[in-house]
Amino acid sequence: MRTGHFTNDTSLIKTGHRLLSCLFASYDYALLRRDDDPDPMDDFQQFEDEEISEWILTLAAIARVTDDELGTLKNVEINFPDGVGLLAEGGKQVALTIREACNKIIHAKTVRYEFAWAEENPIWGRWFRAQGHEIKGKYKAPALLLEGTRQNGVTWKARVELVPFVVAAAMWDMWKWKLA
Repeated sequence: MRTGHFTNDTSLIKTGHRLLSCLFASYDYALLRRDDDPDPMDDFQQFEDEEISEWILTLAAIARVTDDELGTLKNVEINFPDGVGLLAEGGKQVALTIREACNKIIHAKTVRYEFAWAEENPIWGRWFRAQGHEIKGKYKAPALLLEGTRQNGVTWKARVELVPFVVAAAMWDMWKWKLA
């Protein structure tokens, strides 16, 4: 008998797809605008933060529920030995695990987005290096900057690298891919 909510990998992958699509589209909205005056793109862009926030929160919550029920995230961690971001708390900075990233997303009091670029592929970079290849390019590397406070009053800050987070949180069978 099932004890928790019903989830499946399809709902996680679809949520991840929608989130990555929104994030990557955010890089290009400015290219479609004429100038700083009111623009037809404003009608679409007004929903950008809301859509991204909803999809991130949905993915984090479903991934956590799925992990609670099936223990899926520990199998994915192997591909993300450096985590999916950084957590600063109590004067220390540590790698942010996938599960902890979900927790921080769910409980954040402050949320900001950073639409950055990276030279290394955010998914395959570690694998390329391990194979002796140096692959450089221009990759979209959006990040989520979060702040909050634990129940004991200790404040924290987290940086979630969104492409690795989405891939890690959305794919149960991530263990079969040799990313690390």
